[in-house]
Amino acid sequence: MFNNYNLSDDEVMEIIFSNKKLIDKYSRLSSKAPIDEDLRAEIIEKIYRTLTRNRER
Repeated sequence: MFNNYNLSDDEVMEIIFSNKKLIDKYSRLSSKAPIDEDLRAEIIEKIYRTLTRNRER
């Protein structure tokens, strides 16, 4: 989906916010369970690390 992994923080946060519903969907342990905040944080962290891994420091 994203071939350019050299994204700024603002671009990454825009991607995360635009996919909030999908992240929340996969942050549930079952379809009727409440959102697991720890799992949601892990998903967001993984997205952030993946999209910024080739950024020059």
